Amino acid sequence: MMEDLFTAGLGFLALSKEKTEEMIEYLVSKGDMKREEAKKLVNRLMEKGKEERERMKAQIKERSAQLARERITREDLERIEAKLDELLALVKEKLA
Repeated sequence: MMEDLFTAGLGFLALSKEKTEEMIEYLVSKGDMKREEAKKLVNRLMEKGKEERERMKAQIKERSAQLARERITREDLERIEAKLDELLALVKEKLA
């Protein structure tokens, strides 16, 4: 599931890049922005996107690790089951 979210996030970033490039090209074609300014802006936006991707990756990695720590293992369940069996046996013994 986390992989799907990460992939969706990358897809969104790719779409955003395309739309950003279209918008910048439009501004250049209208004369509202010079080509050199546009290149600088694209570079800045790409750097911000890279930083955001790294931040997202770190968050996903941390959340995955947290979920793994919180997960109950088969051994945990077997220990709980054994303890319950012991407690039930004690209750039956006391009632008898």
